Amino acid sequence: MVKIPDLRVLIVTNWPIKLTALVLATVLWAVVAAQERTTELVRVTLNVQTPEGRMLTSQLPEVQARYSGTLGELAKLLRNPPTIEKVMPDTLSGSSYFLTLSTTELQTQGADVVPEGVYPDTMTLFLDDVREEQIPVMLSRVSITPDTGYDFVDEITVTPSYVTAIGTDAQLRNIRSITTLPLDTSGIRGRVEIPVPLDTTRLGVGVRIDPVVVQVSANAVQVQRQYLSGVTVVVPRGWESEPAAVSVTVTGPTARIVSFTRDSVTVRAIPDETTDEAYVRLIVDAPPGVSATASSDSVLVKRRNRG
Repeated sequence: MVKIPDLRVLIVTNWPIKLTALVLATVLWAVVAAQERTTELVRVTLNVQTPEGRMLTSQLPEVQARYSGTLGELAKLLRNPPTIEKVMPDTLSGSSYFLTLSTTELQTQGADVVPEGVYPDTMTLFLDDVREEQIPVMLSRVSITPDTGYDFVDEITVTPSYVTAIGTDAQLRNIRSITTLPLDTSGIRGRVEIPVPLDTTRLGVGVRIDPVVVQVSANAVQVQRQYLSGVTVVVPRGWESEPAAVSVTVTGPTARIVSFTRDSVTVRAIPDETTDEAYVRLIVDAPPGVSATASSDSVLVKRRNRG
């Protein structure tokens, strides 16, 4: 009859050698397993930069990526998850943005792994609404000086006089106008158009302006000064002025001034009907683009003797 060895005896006999063999086998298995390639889904940190001054109104979805690699390398990835950085364009004016993700955008650190896919790879993100508002352009610290012997025949103008401001309700709530940057130029002859940037620094973060450059226009022509003597002071019927005529100095484009006569301007005095006699300020009417000044700013106007 074959005697079966006692199991307890088998275990304890030469136990240091057997324990060492077990440990070595376990280590060998771990080493071999760590070198085998496998795949794993890993959480991805998605960072999205919105246009300045705008916020997302929807939460970012959970993003995962499938990687292939050894268990050791995948373990590194789990400790330090990969990231994807996305930047929305500053010109975005809509309330939604379609986003695509790809494995080429995955950023990993210190792990020898291969990305095989991103899930989900497309998504739609929603932002706070924006709107457009027309705001007037104001000239700020604009100095345009004509050359000697020249003067402006028209007012200095800005084109366009209104620009479009784009932003959220909160951003546009307190914006009433926009100013130009300072401009200082001299020696102007003829018509000029000068591009001047708008000052957007006071609008707040995230507000966009279209256009951001306007045209400041001026027209300087050669001017001449001429004295007209004996211009009659016009008063209502039944009134008279002392003096009855005054001298007038006119200044304007040379081509027009040379042909001026005393009939080219009108000097008026409008009395107060409640009095019979009073000094009245003169009103000088001249054609557009011509300035005219009387030698005296007022005359004595009195009611004529009805007898």
